This record gives sequence, structure tokens and C-alpha cells, in this order.
Amino acid sequence: MVMKRHKRIAASATTYIFLIIALVWTIFPVYWMIKSSITVNSEMYVARPSLIAKHYTFENYVDLFTKTEFPRALLNSLMIAFLTTVCCLLISILGSYAMTRLKYPGRRFFKTSIIFSYLIPTAVLFVPMYVFVSKLGFYDNKWALLIIYPTTVVPYCCYMLMSYFKAIPYALEEAALIDGCTRMKSLRYIITPIALPGIAVVATFAFTMSWNEYLYAMIMTTSPVQQTAVVAISSFKYADSAIWGRIMAASVLTSLPVTIIYIVAQAQLISGKSDGSVK
Repeated sequence: MVMKRHKRIAASATTYIFLIIALVWTIFPVYWMIKSSITVNSEMYVARPSLIAKHYTFENYVDLFTKTEFPRALLNSLMIAFLTTVCCLLISILGSYAMTRLKYPGRRFFKTSIIFSYLIPTAVLFVPMYVFVSKLGFYDNKWALLIIYPTTVVPYCCYMLMSYFKAIPYALEEAALIDGCTRMKSLRYIITPIALPGIAVVATFAFTMSWNEYLYAMIMTTSPVQQTAVVAISSFKYADSAIWGRIMAASVLTSLPVTIIYIVAQAQLISGKSDGSVK
């Protein structure tokens, strides 16, 4: 008994030590980013910076809002990411429902094409996308990203939502159809509430993909008033020098919306998954 108890204690201690190391490994970059954003330049640009700053300042945040176009870039990212997420969710919910519940010629082909279109690297398409957007007259315009982002986000959302819709018993929808419910009402009142945790996950990743996208945003927007936040952050690096305090402050502000989205999505995941079946 004593040996078994010692083994359990040793196993628990090993597990906790491993978890603590993993937690520190994960949190330390975030801590360093926040710490660097409020550190004075005299302490930041040294050979061996300390883990805890001796003097703090919010000058980097003030500079972002008074001396740069970063607030406009942050607003551009919010608008583009939000509108892309809403548009892609509407298309993906309808498309995934059609590919999992309806029977029509070519359904297998459309399901396969969705997977393959998601696997195509974005770097392969940026040249034709650039030509296409330029001919539409949207060059150096942030709204061009609303045309480009759904081409990569929608396939991902459809691929994920199809698995969620397949897991929902068809008997629930069949009962609603027998009671006189149309397909659209069944999707709205039965399928969507049950799949809400999956939709929350897909919406989170869709927002994150649109928010963090850099290649297309860099190519399609060149002027500071049209740039997104991630492109604006890269503009704070000049040749071989970088304004690290301003970069870290901008990174902290850029990470806040995504963090809030994850917290809201987590609340949706914890909420009941059987709301639709109750209705």
C-alpha cells in the first residue's frame, strides 16, 4: 500500500511539474510582449534585458494613437474580419446543410471540391487574385479583402460544419418536417441551435484566419489608411532597425479582439447542445 501510494504521489508530482513547465512555456511569450510594450527604451535596448522592468511607461501606446495610423488599421481589421466571418458563416451553413441533408446530382463532387479547394495554398493564388481585384478596380482598397478571404475561409467552414451536421440525428429534423416545418425553418430552429457549439468554433477560426491573414493584406493594400493591423505592425520595422516598444504595444492591442472572441466562443461551447431538440 505504501509503495502504491508513493507511486501515485510521484506520478502526480511529475504530471504537475510537466503542466507547470508547459504553462510557463506558453505564457512567457505573452508576458514578454506585454512587458516589452510598457518598458522604457533605455532598459529594452540592452544586451541582457531583465525579466522584470524597473521603470514602466505607456508612451508606446500613446505614440500608436497619436503618431501613427494604427487605430485606423485596427478598425480596418475589425470591419474586414467581422464582415468576412458573417458572410462565410451564412454561406457555409447553407452549403453544409445542402451537402449533408439534401440529395441532388453532383453532391459528392461538390463535397470533394470543397476539401480540395481548402487544401490549395494561398500563396499559389495571390497572382491571379491580384489581377482579378485590380481589374475590378479594388486595388489598394481594404474592401478587396472581402472578395478574397471567403475563397479560403468558406471551404474551411464548410468542411468543419459538414461533420457537425452529420452528427445530428436526422430523426429530429424528420419529426419537424412531419409537423409541417419547412427545410429553412428546420435549419433555423432545429439544426442550427444543436450545431451552435460547432458554429461558434467555426466562427472563431474564421475570424482568426481573417484577422491574422498577412499575404493578401500586404499585397492588396499599400497606403496606411487601407492597411490592416498585421500589415501596420510590420511597417514599424525599417530596414535593419525596429521600434520594438511600438511593435509590442501594437501586438498587445491586436491580440485583444481575438482573445475576446475565444472567450465568447468558449461560453457558447459550454452552453447546452440540445436546445434545438427541446424546441
